[in-house]
Amino acid sequence: MSDRKETIGFIGIGIMGKRMSSNLIKAGWPLIVYDINPKPLEELKEMGATVGGSSKEVAAQSDVIITMLPDSDDVEKVILGENGVMEGIKGDSIVIDMSTIDPSVSRRISETLLTKSIKMLDAPVSGGPEGAEAGTLSIMVGGDEQIFHKCEEIFKGMGKNIFYCGPNGNGAIVKSVNNLLAGTMAVINAEALALGVKAGVDFKVLFDIISVSTGRSVFLKNAAPMKAFKGDFEPGFMANLMHKDLGIAVNLAREQGVPIPVGALSHQIFSQFKASGVGIKDWTITVKQYEDLLGIKLRF
Repeated sequence: MSDRKETIGFIGIGIMGKRMSSNLIKAGWPLIVYDINPKPLEELKEMGATVGGSSKEVAAQSDVIITMLPDSDDVEKVILGENGVMEGIKGDSIVIDMSTIDPSVSRRISETLLTKSIKMLDAPVSGGPEGAEAGTLSIMVGGDEQIFHKCEEIFKGMGKNIFYCGPNGNGAIVKSVNNLLAGTMAVINAEALALGVKAGVDFKVLFDIISVSTGRSVFLKNAAPMKAFKGDFEPGFMANLMHKDLGIAVNLAREQGVPIPVGALSHQIFSQFKASGVGIKDWTITVKQYEDLLGIKLRF
């Protein structure tokens, strides 16, 4: 789909979806958008997008339909449910789900769409709101390889690193593995830094040394300095979403018979955040957990 005449339907205009759809508009793609929240729709309308009245209506007017939604149930409802994408979609259209959802659910949706000869790609992203804003997301794509190549220009409108991962569900699997690593890093980095500071090392000294040593990580380099180390725990990427993503990894591991004790423990820690009500904060809340527990500050 290298010519820029195809209409893209974008469903799910949240923290990530709004930025991603904005970049598609800037790249010249005709866009029709839908979300249950009207505010971002009005903002995109001012940028030139058309606002649809339902998922079904968006699908009926689009050549490619992108969904960017919070969880597996939302994606299944929007695509397969009443007044959803499948009810309105045209026979030669393509569905791209860019949400982070359970790989088995993604495969089930793609198989259902295929009964109507509709091809689907699972294409979750990494890079957070900052990457979505800058158009530098990493995008991991599963599905028919020919369909992937047809949609590469669309992906390039939202991301910088585009990867074909194999058949349907593989993009979702790669994203699950990625966020398993990210979630566990959030826990162990906070734990290790808290130990060093509590034992008497200045936080900035500790940070500077680890940042150029073998303990360095993306969490330490990017995520925490932008949020937690400034005392800012407003999302960003919510801890509840990391809880969901770690749960996907735990489910995948169970299905595959792979023991992941560290990942499972990290999932339980994020379960505590969700149960205590702080899951609506940024996922770097792991830092504040140790600050509060030990009466220390992990701040610049």
